[in-house]
Amino acid sequence: MPRRENCTHKTAKELFLEQAAAFFDDLKTTAENAPYGQFFNYAEAFSVQQGQKLLLQNLENLTQEGIDEFEKKKETTLCPQCQTKKRHRGYRWKERMSALGIVKIKRRYDECMPCRLPGHVADEPFGLEGRYSKGIRRLAVYAGTDNAFRKGSEALKEFLGLELCPNTVRELCQQEAPKMQEWRQQSSEIQKDFLDAPGNVEITMDGTCVNTTCGYREVKVAIVSKRELGKGVLPKQWSKRKLPDIGACVAFAAVEKKDRFQKRFRHWRRRLRLGSTGDISALGDGAAWIWNIVRSEFGKVRECLDIYHALEHLSDTGKVLYGEETDAYKQWYEEVKLELLQGGFGGMEKRLDGLLLEKKKRREKESLRNLKKYLSSQRERLNYRERLAEGRVIGSGQVEGACKNLIGKRLKQTGAQWKVRRLNRMTILCAVRYCDQWKNYWANAK
Repeated sequence: MPRRENCTHKTAKELFLEQAAAFFDDLKTTAENAPYGQFFNYAEAFSVQQGQKLLLQNLENLTQEGIDEFEKKKETTLCPQCQTKKRHRGYRWKERMSALGIVKIKRRYDECMPCRLPGHVADEPFGLEGRYSKGIRRLAVYAGTDNAFRKGSEALKEFLGLELCPNTVRELCQQEAPKMQEWRQQSSEIQKDFLDAPGNVEITMDGTCVNTTCGYREVKVAIVSKRELGKGVLPKQWSKRKLPDIGACVAFAAVEKKDRFQKRFRHWRRRLRLGSTGDISALGDGAAWIWNIVRSEFGKVRECLDIYHALEHLSDTGKVLYGEETDAYKQWYEEVKLELLQGGFGGMEKRLDGLLLEKKKRREKESLRNLKKYLSSQRERLNYRERLAEGRVIGSGQVEGACKNLIGKRLKQTGAQWKVRRLNRMTILCAVRYCDQWKNYWANAK
């Protein structure tokens, strides 16, 4: 395909039409010469490989034509510092990585002699600052948050024929994270989508440990969402009910102490106007820092201990008492699960006291005491029957899933060890994808 510098008498459109005609002729020849049964496969492979080259060449031609016309109209420029007229110092080439490949363009180079400030008059108007275009940054960040940087690099090569080394994918992710953070903190779209969504506010928090250069550190995760109430059900119908989908959510995570994470939470409380309308439900496990943040920021709200954490404690005690996977264990577990859903701690206290008198083994008694102590400390948060009747959620599966998918899937891979600063930046990228804010961010990015 002819390059623009060798066809200066032709416009970018004329070059495109000429190249497109040549592309079609070559495509047809390739397909017709394919072995028996391979017509489509050969045509497909040629279209992917050569079609991308065609588009890349014409992106380059169109950009170069626009720059040439712009520079003819703007013959002189003034230095922003001293307002002296800059001198032309020839032309310089620039290679810019795009989603189609490397684009090579030539633009005029000006310099202010008193200030020794160089400049390219066309760079800012044409958005040519930086080595990488928005398109390739988007692809690299997506690949880098989806899997290890090495595998992300391999995926870009396999899917699009783009050559970015793992270190480049890593650095593009790290450079994009502060921009995403700033956008999330200022975006009116996020605020509007949340405020306009129907339903009541649900707050869920949890933590998960990630390997860092400072040892394993807890990544605190919080999700603020809105969901409409579902159909009220009885405790025995809990596992079969279907709740309405979440209308909007905002997630954030970081390795930091409780007080600093609470400041982050407070920012989103103000941004999303939490507590100004409707009621609020807070769900979490037994970790004290979760309930301390909730009560500090909102005072008295509808608190609920995640049912799955409660059932996990029941199951552990049942295995100690009756053995794992025995019929006696299964029967006991089903009975106490229903008692917990129907009556909370009060519904189980009599049974636990009776077992403490009945059992003789030290290990069994210790497990029963620990279970009773745990449920007693959470008694105000075991209002499952009431919440089920109102059609509310009783499990923090959303934040559990976030710990697994937002954090664990990408940041807890085998052999991975993060610097805390880089880890916190990656949580920003993962949160944007988790909350379906990805397209909105790139629509506004430069």
